Amino acid sequence: MRSVPRWVFPVASAGVVAVTALAAMPVLKAGFPSPGVSTEASGVGGAVAARVDDAVLYMEDLPLLGLDPGDVREWSRDELLARAALEAGLENRRVSRLLQHRARQVYLRDLLVDHLTASLAVPTEQEALAYMRSHPDEFLLERHYYHILMADSALADSIHRRLTGGDNFQSVARRVSLSQKAAIGGEIGFVTGGELFIAGLPRDAALLQGVSPVYATPGGRHILMADDTRPLEDTARVAAMVRGYLFDLRLQAALDSVASDVSMRSDCEVNL
Repeated sequence: MRSVPRWVFPVASAGVVAVTALAAMPVLKAGFPSPGVSTEASGVGGAVAARVDDAVLYMEDLPLLGLDPGDVREWSRDELLARAALEAGLENRRVSRLLQHRARQVYLRDLLVDHLTASLAVPTEQEALAYMRSHPDEFLLERHYYHILMADSALADSIHRRLTGGDNFQSVARRVSLSQKAAIGGEIGFVTGGELFIAGLPRDAALLQGVSPVYATPGGRHILMADDTRPLEDTARVAAMVRGYLFDLRLQAALDSVASDVSMRSDCEVNL
């Protein structure tokens, strides 16, 4: 398997976080009615790392589950607590089945993501530069950005009205922003708008002049301001980010193609 640049790995590993979080839940660590990993279920044996009745965790299971020796005691304690919850009648069996299915679904999805990540061609620097030249306002022009981050949408709307009414952006940022840049008036410095877009802000932030609307993202409510421009100076930095972005587009297109192909052979229904 050929090497993939380090900047590719976050694309492929996002799902791993999800399945790790699911697997950490006691109801999955102790899948009912057979809470652990047994010889009959898995066909494995050998040295036992931990056991609670018929739930067995073997030494050879640890690397498969991403566990280290320090996790074994936690596994055992979680198994005991899960059994206590079962004895107390706390289990919703339907939820247990759904969680078990979801954990397996995400695990298999991530195997496919890893497979495609390793098989797809990584965009070259020349491809990245060509993309940047085709979007010059986003990637060949740096803007001097300032940023305010807030958690509350009502506060963000109120602050936005004050900024568009003439309040000084940097003074407001020092008072209310949750960003690490708050102490310096929210100043990000000169970056290309495309970098902000790739980082998760709406694409119109890449072409910003003056004060932006309130942008809602999973990380909070954002207000940006751009007050100056200059030609891009560090082309290599931006090209590296664009390569990652183009690879992500390539990977998502491949995943969409696979999903479309399987859907043609499946009875699918989505109502929401």
